[in-house]
Amino acid sequence: MTMVGAMANVVRRTEGDDLVLRAKTDADALAELYEMYYERIFRFCVHRLFYREVAEDVASTIFLEVARKIRDFKGRTDRDFRNWIYTIAVNQANAYIRKSLRRRRLLAKAAESLGAGPQGDDDSARLDWPRLYAAIMKLKPQHQTIITLRFFENLPFDEISQVLDITQSTARVTLHRVLNKLRTSLQSSFEGEL
Repeated sequence: MTMVGAMANVVRRTEGDDLVLRAKTDADALAELYEMYYERIFRFCVHRLFYREVAEDVASTIFLEVARKIRDFKGRTDRDFRNWIYTIAVNQANAYIRKSLRRRRLLAKAAESLGAGPQGDDDSARLDWPRLYAAIMKLKPQHQTIITLRFFENLPFDEISQVLDITQSTARVTLHRVLNKLRTSLQSSFEGEL
C-alpha cells in the first residue's frame, strides 16, 4: 500500500466526534453536547408537539435519557450522536402523544398558542397554520415524524432513514405520498368552506 493509499484510509475526526467520545465518561463534555443540541431538540419538540411548555418537558426527558444512556452509546461520531438523539426525541415525542394527551386537546392548545401562526416571510404568514397542523395531526405518527424531521429540522434523507430505521428510498417515497395526502386533505377542507 502506498503512503497516499494509507492516508486515504485514515478517518478524519472532528472536534464534535472527540466531544462525543469524551461525553461517555466526562460530565463536562456531556454538558457541551447538551449546549450544542438543546435548541435543535427543543425546536423539534415544539414542531412535533406544537405546545411550548409540553416541548420543554419532553426535551428535558430526552436529555435525561441521553445522560442515562450515554455510556452505552455505540456511536463514535457527531453524526452518530445526532441520529441517536433524534431517535430518542422521536420516541419520546410519540410516547408523550400516546400516553399524555388526546390529539384533539393537543391541537386545540396548539391553535390557541399559535394564533395566526409563525411569523416569517409572506408565504408562511398567509398559511393557515392551525389547519395545516390539524391535517398533520391526522397522519400516522411515523408520517408526522418524517414531515417534522424533513421540513422543520431540515434533516437530509440519509439521516431521516437512520433515525427511523428505514431505507432512504422508503423515506423519500413515504414523504412524497404524505405530501400528496396533505395537499388533498387541505384542498378538500378549503373547498368545503366555499
